[in-house]
Amino acid sequence: MITNSNTNFRALLSSKNASVQWFVQFFIHFALIGCLASEMAPAVNESHYLTKAKHAWDANYAPGDLFLESHDSHLLATTLAGVPAQFLSLDSVAWLGRALSWSLFAAAWISFSAALRIPAFFSPLVLATWYLGMRYGHWAGEWAIGGFEAKAIAYPFVLFGIAEMLRERWGRVWVLLGAAVAWHPVVGGWAGLSVGIWWLLQPNLLPRFARQWPWLLVGAGVGLIGVLPAASGLGGANQEGNVLASQIHVYFRLTHHLCPQLFSSERHWAAAGSLLILCIATWVGRWRLKEMLREQREASAGQWQLVGKILQIAWIAVGFSVLGLVIDQVCLRLGRPDIASRLLRFYFFRWSDVAVPLAYTVVGWTAVSQAVAAIGGPLQTQGRYRAKYSERIAQGAILGSLLIVVFFAFEGWQQTIPAADRLVVESTGEQRIDTDRYIDWLAACDWIEHNTPSDSLWFTPKYQQSFKWHAGRAEVVCWKDVPQDNASVHEWYRRIERCEPPRNAMGQVREWTTEELLDLAREYGFRWVLLDRTTQQTPPVLDFVYPAFSNGNYVENRSFAVMRVPESFVESD
Repeated sequence: MITNSNTNFRALLSSKNASVQWFVQFFIHFALIGCLASEMAPAVNESHYLTKAKHAWDANYAPGDLFLESHDSHLLATTLAGVPAQFLSLDSVAWLGRALSWSLFAAAWISFSAALRIPAFFSPLVLATWYLGMRYGHWAGEWAIGGFEAKAIAYPFVLFGIAEMLRERWGRVWVLLGAAVAWHPVVGGWAGLSVGIWWLLQPNLLPRFARQWPWLLVGAGVGLIGVLPAASGLGGANQEGNVLASQIHVYFRLTHHLCPQLFSSERHWAAAGSLLILCIATWVGRWRLKEMLREQREASAGQWQLVGKILQIAWIAVGFSVLGLVIDQVCLRLGRPDIASRLLRFYFFRWSDVAVPLAYTVVGWTAVSQAVAAIGGPLQTQGRYRAKYSERIAQGAILGSLLIVVFFAFEGWQQTIPAADRLVVESTGEQRIDTDRYIDWLAACDWIEHNTPSDSLWFTPKYQQSFKWHAGRAEVVCWKDVPQDNASVHEWYRRIERCEPPRNAMGQVREWTTEELLDLAREYGFRWVLLDRTTQQTPPVLDFVYPAFSNGNYVENRSFAVMRVPESFVESD
């Protein structure tokens, strides 16, 4: 009895220690993600998605805005963000969403690292290196760790699913990947397709299918939660006149994500570098596996076999990108951009931006961790010189990763302007004004929020994306806020073309004339205009309402001015 009691006590203690260790790992990974990805709100996409989520649950928020009232393709994320946005500020919603997504990511990464048998000490270092690879080695602008939006929830489910794939628990794999699709059909779809292709290429397909088909159906059913809303937005007429909505996405607004012929040379070089590293990593992985098998080190060989699966997934992702490149180039030579745009709008290059750095990072750190483990082993298995060489490589890798974390943490702490506000701060006209443009922007938006009708429609400067976030008012059109459904995309494009800042004979941006603004006001029904004073030196003949006197004091704003269009100016003759 005493022996059994001691055994049970030790088991309980071990269980508690395991839980404590997990929470310690979770805290370390969460803090690391915060250091790497923390930035002021709103992040570049938060001003886009969170305002839409708020409007979806509160129709009185910025009514009449084209983007906010367009089709919503992210049902789950809109619900998750939209409900708390009824009670909290958008900044608070952003930070709560980040905390949730970063928590999920930390838990998913711990599961992924454990499935790969990466020692707990190295797991945060692998994560930091992967982040570096994504940030600088991407081809099409994709990221997995950052601000709060649908894909910030989807990617943790992708990692959870791949972790279960490595453990060969396929029922969980299909459900988790289905959850990723439910949160973000493009993110989950490409990741799930790569795992599915890998699964199809393995032996004994029919017996495996017989065992797993119920879970495949469950995963597909879960995924439909995301697929159906997204697909319904594509149901309208794609073509209007000679222009396709898909062409507007691929060749006009989202070229940096969708059209390789229009990617910058910097991105092509970065992608080539990532692909070269993946080739080297693949060779290293195969070589190390052969070495471990030759030396009959079964545990190490088993780990390299797991790493090999990640490499195979990465190469499938590269295959998707190559297919997208072929579509782009073949249709270019055939003169059929319409066909290319219909296909390329589905982000062929997104998954490889994430999977390729993940694969070569895992290869590198698996080699380092095994080298560190070998240092403490019998010297006769490796030799003194080899042990010393391995130790120095490991020390250099660890130090380099820590420097990465320090660099990104310092960069985040130094930030003084949110990413979503940098466009308006950095985009100025010919007139140089000695002022703090960011403070002026916040001041103008704050005045608008507290002194104008909540249902007012605004004509705003082209080079900004955070007016709705700060002022809570609808806009005629905003470059950042391109809708997803075909009909709204066409209307967005028309408005962008009509509201493009006028230019002189030299092609330089010039001031708006009063009649030009009145024509637009008649067409779109706005009565309020926010002007950039670095471009508009001569005010149009409209009611000038801001900056102005308030409570006996003059409220100064050198960067922006608010004008009101009198009803009498736009009445029909």
